[in-house]
Amino acid sequence: MAANIVVVLSEPAPAYQAYAQGFRASLEKRGSTIEIQILELSQLTNQPLPEASLLIAVGSRAAEALGTRNQHQPLLLAMLPRTNLDRLQSPQAKIGGVYIDQPAARYIALARAAIPDLEHIGLLVGRDSKDAAARLMAAARDARLRAQAETISSEADIYPAMQRLFADSGALLATPDTSVFNSQTIPSILLSAYRRGVPVIGFSPAYINAGAMVALYSTPEQLAAQSADISLQFLAGGSMPAPQYPRHYTIGINERVARSLGLSLEGEALIRERLERLERQP
Repeated sequence: MAANIVVVLSEPAPAYQAYAQGFRASLEKRGSTIEIQILELSQLTNQPLPEASLLIAVGSRAAEALGTRNQHQPLLLAMLPRTNLDRLQSPQAKIGGVYIDQPAARYIALARAAIPDLEHIGLLVGRDSKDAAARLMAAARDARLRAQAETISSEADIYPAMQRLFADSGALLATPDTSVFNSQTIPSILLSAYRRGVPVIGFSPAYINAGAMVALYSTPEQLAAQSADISLQFLAGGSMPAPQYPRHYTIGINERVARSLGLSLEGEALIRERLERLERQP
């Protein structure tokens, strides 16, 4: 039987739609004639999972649903944080994936590339970012940066934590932990950082729009292209690789915020060049 791929989107959000379109375009660009079916999770309510050579779950809700219900079909997870993806791993299941978050060393390299005289980074750590914070702090130490973390249990913890973290400036690294960084807290976090002259480094273009100085992220299209590569290799007879970090990424900068903080950004191309050089250093 001909191979087929079923892509299940958590919801009809623009980012997930962009992933689906990018995935289809990536396969077509590679000359693939594999049949692709794109569904929304709501279409599978009270329905059995469709039979497929490969299932792809896009976003945390689809990943949770397919990871729980799927017992035998190969499954690729995309556009969810490493914490969520790793939680769904099972020795019995063929589960691969592409994390939405960047490797810790690359995130730290961006901070150093954007702010060459940076000496101190701060982290707000919630229930879903303890492991990510540990990786970031280890990467910061390797880069000879002083790293400090504050545990956040509720929104009331954020303001005093920011006071402790940034008594002597530094930069705040945001993490994809919705228990800390969500639509209710992000405005107050960014405002508090701005008042202290602290640049915020985010992980999505939304952070740039909201007032972060710089952000490092992979677009849905970049994640889709990597997913397409994995899918073709698997369907050609390869084994399902372990989940992996994004290969390609985008750097977003907010020059207006940088000027307001008295910092000078050197442009995306120079920051990328410096980041890549820092990543190559042992």
